Amino acid sequence: MSALGTTLDVLQFDTNTGKQRKSVLPTGDLLGLVKRITFGFTKSEYQFARSRGYSGYLEHQLNHLAIDDSALDARLAGLEFPTLTMTPEQLGLANGSDVQNQLVRARILRAVFSKRQLFERVVDVWTDHFNIWLFDDGLEPQQKTWDDANVIRAHALGTFPEMLAASAHSPVMLEYLNNDTNIASAPNQNYARELMELHTMGVDGGYTQDDVLQVARCFTGWRYYDANTTNTALRYTFQFRSSQHDNSQKIVLGHIIAAGGGQQDGETVLKILVAHPSTATYVATKLLRHFWGDTPPQSLINSVASVFTATQGDIKAMLRAIFRADLDPASEAKFKRPFHLFASALRATGATVATPGNLQTALIGSGHSPFNWQTPDGYADTLTAWSGLLLPRWNFGASIMNSEYGSSAVVVDLPTLLIGVPAPYTAAAIVKRINELLFGGFMPGPEAAALTTYLSPGAPTTAKIREAIGLAIGSPAFQWA
Repeated sequence: MSALGTTLDVLQFDTNTGKQRKSVLPTGDLLGLVKRITFGFTKSEYQFARSRGYSGYLEHQLNHLAIDDSALDARLAGLEFPTLTMTPEQLGLANGSDVQNQLVRARILRAVFSKRQLFERVVDVWTDHFNIWLFDDGLEPQQKTWDDANVIRAHALGTFPEMLAASAHSPVMLEYLNNDTNIASAPNQNYARELMELHTMGVDGGYTQDDVLQVARCFTGWRYYDANTTNTALRYTFQFRSSQHDNSQKIVLGHIIAAGGGQQDGETVLKILVAHPSTATYVATKLLRHFWGDTPPQSLINSVASVFTATQGDIKAMLRAIFRADLDPASEAKFKRPFHLFASALRATGATVATPGNLQTALIGSGHSPFNWQTPDGYADTLTAWSGLLLPRWNFGASIMNSEYGSSAVVVDLPTLLIGVPAPYTAAAIVKRINELLFGGFMPGPEAAALTTYLSPGAPTTAKIREAIGLAIGSPAFQWA
């Protein structure tokens, strides 16, 4: 496959500006919308989107609970994933490695096979926004599963204030950011700092070090019932210990919080932070960076931030503002992160995944395995963060096409992909089918020419067709959404 290397092994972005050289998506482009709000184009998904139209398809994906996802639900409810629906008490008794692996593997399957694609994309955003390292010591290996279900997935398309409050009451978040040791006599400021810097206002949001201390005092006593709690049903659930709370007056961002408030001090802080203009801007920027492009103009940030403020953080309303069909300017090309890239390849090729653990290994090698970012800031979401680790990206397509993750573990059925292509196969016909399956008919000319040359002369063999599809997955055009 080296003959194609000089053509396909160079990502087409300007290293000086960090921007892609190709044209961006036109506004109101249905194919662009499908690529942006899913984990990857599929021919069937695009056909369905065409039947609904731009606005109809967007609204269909926003109304995620009305989408039939029973096939995936049935698999995740089976014997392969018993820990996904366990209570905190049950998770505390389960084997930590089993819990970790099942959560990661379920995340892979959801991205690839869920019909609720926009929901899964938004889950990706909030998982990084409220990042918890699954492989840390403490509650994380067992209780992150509960947090994923009840904080992130329960509120991903709800409202930001509800999700923030759920996170603030999450035992595993409180433990991860050390608030379980935050007591009146020795305030621990870690959760308070990350609450403002990463979850709400942003590092330049306008708070001071004294605000951090005051917020930490408000959250003293917020912790969880530990494994020794007599009432087993309460184990690993939220607990407020009034004996550890600082009940004196606090002043947070100019707001006086009267003495004697108890747990309500923390609840009041959450409301203050959600109402702050910096939070609206920070959340709007986070969503735009993920769905619009790395450098959204200030006018768009202001527009989406105003929707946040007007709707009290309604996430669906913000997404509607981001994906307006008449949006000006049009979105930037967005470099796929490795998880997105791998999922899009599996979706486009119609792969079956019998053993998602094999893909878990590949994602670790790419630097983007789910829930495996150690620090609270979550995985980066920009081109510059991911443009240096390219070899796993180029190799993945060849690996799935050649069954390198196990002959029955991850399977791409080539005869199914080629149904309708007349025999004997020609290079032109195969390239046309690759174009349809991976690019929606818009494969750039250089990639198409390189693949045609690679498949020529004569009738391409099955092995060479598989290699060509793998090369197309590693091509510059497939790296972008």
